Amino acid sequence: MESIPAAVLLVLTAVAAAAPTAQTDQPNIVFILADDLGFNDISWHNPDILTPNLAKLAGEGVLLEQSYVMPLCTPSRTALLTGRYPYRMATQRGAILPRQPIGLSVNFTLLPELLRSAGYSTHIVGKWHLGFCAPEFLPQNRGFDSFYGLWNGQEDHFTHELNYSLDLRLNMEPDWNQSGIYSTELFASRAERIITEHDKSKPLFLYLPFTATHQPVQAPEELEELYPNIPNDLRRTFSGMVTALDIAVARVVESLKASGLYENSVIAFVSDNGGMLTAAGNSWPLRGSKGTLWEGGTRTPAFVLSPLLQKTGYVSTEVIHMTDWAPTFLRLAGVDTSDLGLDGVDQWETLSTGSPSARDEFVYNMDTFPVGFSAALRQGDMKLVWGWPGQNSDWYPVPDSNNVTLPDLFDPEYVQDVRELDMSDHLTDQHGEPTLPVHLFNITADPEERQDLAEQLPDVLQRMQDRVRELLVDVVPGYYPPQVDEGYPSDGLFQTGWCEAY
Repeated sequence: MESIPAAVLLVLTAVAAAAPTAQTDQPNIVFILADDLGFNDISWHNPDILTPNLAKLAGEGVLLEQSYVMPLCTPSRTALLTGRYPYRMATQRGAILPRQPIGLSVNFTLLPELLRSAGYSTHIVGKWHLGFCAPEFLPQNRGFDSFYGLWNGQEDHFTHELNYSLDLRLNMEPDWNQSGIYSTELFASRAERIITEHDKSKPLFLYLPFTATHQPVQAPEELEELYPNIPNDLRRTFSGMVTALDIAVARVVESLKASGLYENSVIAFVSDNGGMLTAAGNSWPLRGSKGTLWEGGTRTPAFVLSPLLQKTGYVSTEVIHMTDWAPTFLRLAGVDTSDLGLDGVDQWETLSTGSPSARDEFVYNMDTFPVGFSAALRQGDMKLVWGWPGQNSDWYPVPDSNNVTLPDLFDPEYVQDVRELDMSDHLTDQHGEPTLPVHLFNITADPEERQDLAEQLPDVLQRMQDRVRELLVDVVPGYYPPQVDEGYPSDGLFQTGWCEAY
């Protein structure tokens, strides 16, 4: 790879400290969520990718090598903002489609609501993707003081349209004037403005879910040109998207420093799920991809950065789960979580001091169907995968030419089966009898999931299967209805108010 141009090495040099200002003792919290950024899509796992700013920030903080998320967009956002497993809220099955009459149930209180009640200013910039068919589902009605971004799960990164209809708003007002401005740059600019204008007498919660690197695969030409040695055209453009994200994150951090907020801030960077193969995302050498229960779908790049950390500059192999961020942030905000019934645990001591993880178990995901179920569970070093793990179960290297056919996330037949709850072809044998394939791995010794230990360790297998049976009692089957005509955009704009909240 060619040397990194100075323009990419954004200003991550020392910024003169701003004049002291009155600030709350509660820390500012900035959560940056990348979209479909796989394990192999970051420079510390793949030197072909240019992310010098992210690498520098991770090096100054704590690089999290066992950061786990949900397999898909909507479930991960559910886990983050509720601190609960999505299977408790029927959001575990898929990513919300544009005309689906669903959203994250209003019966659950979200992280921004709790932080706002604790005195925080709360803002979201970027991708919502937790439902918009009813006004009650919208982010400004779920605890955010302001929203700028898109309701759906993806958009054209330059026109900000999906299906020829605009999906870009400031609160409820459509923003028609940003065509041609790359979404990653646009969201970074909005974040900078929020930080600059923030009232320092209050703590700040900034949730920044970028659309990069979600399809469509688009990047500014000058960033794509940084990768002349990548032979696959789609992968080259994708890599430019990653570098755009790298620059944007650096801008946000520099804005915090310039505004005098950085010294009392906690910044987390996480990707929402593994790489999407059809969009040239990659999770090599881990097994699987986005949409699967394998490590390649659920283990993603992450780090935490803060002057408040007691120990920095190292790689942590302690397990941190997406559900853990909410209770961790609430602890820092002084909010008592003991009666909230969260699945996540407070991981601040682990993040701050390097002490062992506060959890020894987590659920990758669970769902039930009229025939069978799908589940994966981690206990210590061991991982159980039971039932349907997802469509892509192999190991997928980076494509080395344009002649490589990238596997689809799900084949169309499987997608239709999921929507109709008909998993009989996937969870029964040729005679129609239930068959639930089971796999057992030692993830510490075998992170690539190549050596199945199910037959060698029957006692461990039995123990973990028994635990899954206990947990299945709490599973609410995923709610994934068909799209409806009422959800079609009108006047060139996505609308709300065409379903009932629940």
